[in-house]
Amino acid sequence: MITGKERRLLMNEAIKTIAVPFFREQGFKGSFPHFRRMKEDRINLITFQFSLSSPRFVVEISNCSPKGIARPWGEVVKPSSCTAHDMYKRLRLGSIKNKTDHWFDFSKDILWGNIYRKKAKEIINLWQEAENWWGEDPDNQRNEMVP
Repeated sequence: MITGKERRLLMNEAIKTIAVPFFREQGFKGSFPHFRRMKEDRINLITFQFSLSSPRFVVEISNCSPKGIARPWGEVVKPSSCTAHDMYKRLRLGSIKNKTDHWFDFSKDILWGNIYRKKAKEIINLWQEAENWWGEDPDNQRNEMVP
């Protein structure tokens, strides 16, 4: 039987070999688990967050100002260091399509294929949801300037 730690390592590897090259093709920089794409009027952010209690993860996306952000206590986060976790408003990829707080669950093996590769490809299949959300910027985060 495969352990939780082994599952996580296999999932990380699938993300790094399938999703990360796709992110690069889309203009993202950074390293797993945080990626950013600089735009003229905003920075698109991607952050992976894994559950501590089960083999699943979320892909959180957000926008921030191209000038970075200021935390409530005054600390400034430079544009090159911003992550989706720094932002108050973010979307979990797949939540719009699935109409729920979406998690990528890799706890069960599948009969035909590889669950880890399947979940990494699911990120790519949901990509248009991310592009639409970043473009709409529903929370107007691209304009939250650093003081």
